Amino acid sequence: MSDSIHSSDNKRFQWRTVTAIGAATWLVSTQLSGCAETSEPATQTEAEMEEVAVPTMSGGEGEGGEGEGGGGEGEGEGAATAGADLTTDDAAYLTQLGLIRGHLAVGYELYRQDLPELAETHMKHPREEIYSSVVPAFEARGCGGFGDNLSALTAAVVERQSQSDVEAVYAELTAAITACEGGAATKDPQVIAKVVENLLRTGGVEYQIGIVDGAVNNLHEYQDAWGFTQIAGVWARSEAFLQDERAAAVAGQLQDIITGLDPMWPSLNPTDTVESDAAQLFGAAAAVQVAAFNLSR
Repeated sequence: MSDSIHSSDNKRFQWRTVTAIGAATWLVSTQLSGCAETSEPATQTEAEMEEVAVPTMSGGEGEGGEGEGGGGEGEGEGAATAGADLTTDDAAYLTQLGLIRGHLAVGYELYRQDLPELAETHMKHPREEIYSSVVPAFEARGCGGFGDNLSALTAAVVERQSQSDVEAVYAELTAAITACEGGAATKDPQVIAKVVENLLRTGGVEYQIGIVDGAVNNLHEYQDAWGFTQIAGVWARSEAFLQDERAAAVAGQLQDIITGLDPMWPSLNPTDTVESDAAQLFGAAAAVQVAAFNLSR
């Protein structure tokens, strides 16, 4: 965590987090009894997962610098899967791939917004910090890896290639990631719900570093939180939830939870105060966890 967050701030943050988690737990629990009546949610096919559609952000134009304050890049990104065997733990494996997807999603969006310098850090990060942890699991899961694709996308951004060229390289990379995800239980709604929870919880850790008392303390981590939340949203629309009405109802809840987080990022490169804090993401992760209990009934 950032050294700039004093102990008093931590205590206040922890209190807010507990309050948000308690509220989220109560809210979702009261909805579970009516799950069967929830309308069927939109779902994501495997072909659509390859594209990892990234919603357009409003604002964020212009130069703003990377805004790196206290806290190193990627702090907390491994916490959700710490100690897990990625060769056998499907949720942990898919979470790690989801973190890679999250970095790439926000990097791609920043490049689309004509902020290539900010995009670079996100394109470089997966290969430097995350990819090596997943490589040992690839052989066991029948995946050839996608290191060359990661390097190609980084090069395309560093060289300031055209948007269409970057988009083409990005599409090839996401297709390769999808192929590697196929070695895990992507049709199991309980596994996918856990991935969604992990991504949101990790996003909370990043947001806590990125935004301190409404001010941007670390722009990179604030952006990471957005990317991880977007990928959580993609998984919440997975075909895994189509197997029965109960799973479909849970998916609808997950989608609503994630949609409610959108105001936390008024821009990917904010210049004004950000009126949100990490407790919302931690609360959302707790709400996902509670909603997922219904999958095992």
